[in-house]
Amino acid sequence: MPQLKDELERNRADRIIHQHLREIHFLQEEWQSYFNQKKQEMNEKLFINEEDKLTDAISTILAVLNIPPIELGAIPLSHYTSPSVCERLFGIVSDKTNDKADDNDPVDSNKVSPMRIGSSTYMNDPTEGEGLLELLNLQDLELENKADCPVHNAFFTCFSSRVNDLNQFRLYGKENGVEASGCCLVFNKSGDWLKEPDVSASFKSFTNKQNEGFKEPIEADVAGSEDENLPLYQVAYIAYQDEYIAEEKCGKWLLNKNNQSFGIRLKPVGKNPSWHQFRIKKLEEALIELIEKSNNISDEDRKALEYIRYLFKDFAFRDEEEFRLLKIEQIGLDNIKYCQTTKSVYLPYTDIRDIVDEVILGTNYEKSGKERKAEVFQHLMRKYYPNVKVSRSSLPINANPPIKKD
Repeated sequence: MPQLKDELERNRADRIIHQHLREIHFLQEEWQSYFNQKKQEMNEKLFINEEDKLTDAISTILAVLNIPPIELGAIPLSHYTSPSVCERLFGIVSDKTNDKADDNDPVDSNKVSPMRIGSSTYMNDPTEGEGLLELLNLQDLELENKADCPVHNAFFTCFSSRVNDLNQFRLYGKENGVEASGCCLVFNKSGDWLKEPDVSASFKSFTNKQNEGFKEPIEADVAGSEDENLPLYQVAYIAYQDEYIAEEKCGKWLLNKNNQSFGIRLKPVGKNPSWHQFRIKKLEEALIELIEKSNNISDEDRKALEYIRYLFKDFAFRDEEEFRLLKIEQIGLDNIKYCQTTKSVYLPYTDIRDIVDEVILGTNYEKSGKERKAEVFQHLMRKYYPNVKVSRSSLPINANPPIKKD
């Protein structure tokens, strides 16, 4: 045991040293050295026993779209949700109504719910995960009368660089169908939200399955552990050129196997244009490599695309400027939970009470049909969570009538 402990300590020290050396390369704008080390980590963590022909391109794409703390800096990210969900995240319950109690504040730490990582199956985009497969001409034909259910599923929780944004409030920050009646949760205003990630954490159960039969499995599955160190990924948007999409919307247009002109839209992260251009170039090179090899992709090769296919979305969603915490999980494991309210499955992420920097209440927060009052929410938050700022959005939007329940 002492020998094992010493080895673990040495490995931990090595990781810290390599991380700091990599960050020095980034700060000195030595892009190629920084990127090579970042990509090498992807290879070592995910493909240690893999030699398929897609490994290099997939590792490149992961290295481009993964955003560690050194790259994110103090860029604030937002998560839009309904007021009901926001209340659960902070333990604000509406059924604590004992009139004889001295303190009747409806805040109960025992009722706090962790933020969730939701299933990709029922996201608002019905083509979730299919954009990259379409680009590579690898869509399922679905000619049979039945198909096996997948063993693994993708789960993610979404963030946007668009804070206090009208479109995001209208789509996601609402309740009972009342647009802009929800909440915008703001993370990372101080640059201290994102932790140094474990790049293998997104794919542990999937990677273990992929490496069955090898003498040295990658890492034991850690089902049930918290996912606070999941890596953050930026979403890239695939556009097919037509008369209505201006060329400048994408930095460069390429051709797929059907001679369709397509482009990739990737917003800069940070203010260094040379780093952004370096990322764009690497992403284009990797996609061209995948396209060139797509005719000869075996079923085993195709499984490797699971690492990246949920990092691309249709160009129609470009205004979301989305980032994701992503996890591929095996269906049937105990750490996948069932929600009776939404009739869906999810993964718990983490308690966010000490992580959120600000809650922005939508313009129509008080018009969701639940008799909510902004000053009550502000009072409870200031009393129990004084480090979380509460503000009100003044975006110009009228409240549509609430949707009546059947």
